[in-house]
Amino acid sequence: MSNSLGLLSSSRGLIQDINISQVRYSATPIRVQKESIAELADSIRENGLLQPILVRPKDGYFEIVAGNRRCKACEILKWRKITCHVVELDDKAAFECSIIENIQRETLSVIEEAEAFKRYVTDFGWGGVSELAKGIGKSPSYITKKIKLLDMPSDVISSIIDSSLNSSVAEELCSVKDPTKQSELAALINKRHLSLRKTRELVNQYKDEEGGIESRDVERRRRAFDKMIVILRVALNNTGQVISDNDDDWVVREMLMHHKNVLHEQIDILIREKVKLGHHALGN
Repeated sequence: MSNSLGLLSSSRGLIQDINISQVRYSATPIRVQKESIAELADSIRENGLLQPILVRPKDGYFEIVAGNRRCKACEILKWRKITCHVVELDDKAAFECSIIENIQRETLSVIEEAEAFKRYVTDFGWGGVSELAKGIGKSPSYITKKIKLLDMPSDVISSIIDSSLNSSVAEELCSVKDPTKQSELAALINKRHLSLRKTRELVNQYKDEEGGIESRDVERRRRAFDKMIVILRVALNNTGQVISDNDDDWVVREMLMHHKNVLHEQIDILIREKVKLGHHALGN
């Protein structure tokens, strides 16, 4: 891959054979090494390093942007040098390139991809979903859906990792608010081996039923507010009548006026709560 000088120009950066002793692993790796490095080493021994690792120059060394596993495999093979694609990148651009390279090589699991997106947007604060989407050539909705998977219960995430639950199917469960119900639905989907279409139907059925329960609960609470308001209004009217009947006794009158003001305040509170209940129902 290299010429006699060990150096070739590239569309961006340089292709260069570098001493492995000068190469250091990424400080922010996005991939968990699950597969056997020995198997990768055997493949490289037989077929060679088919693609250079991506590195960036640092102070006195080169840091891997993408290719940690390939470098480790070459170390196992006792290689003194490794072919590198050397590019000048800041931390943000390096992380973006690492994501892009791993996505293109299809080496990331869905959860690893989601965690990388979350680190970029939330942990590192390098930009929003739209900026990341533009940087890696994906749609904002693609990134948002992947990040939402990380909010799922641990058992559901484990099912995604071991591939017993398809990630597209799991994304349908993100619209279910109750984590316990998410786990129950995931287990049911696994048990019945439901397709994406059947999963969507199941989730919609649950949401319709849950919506009906919530609507009935809202209506029950609204009726309770109405009843309490009526009771307090009747008490308010009765208090006003008693005040009129005791116009000459100023002590009783003052006590009743205070009681009347308290009833007014309680009615106002109930009315505000009833309005908030209506807004909450509309929001859902």
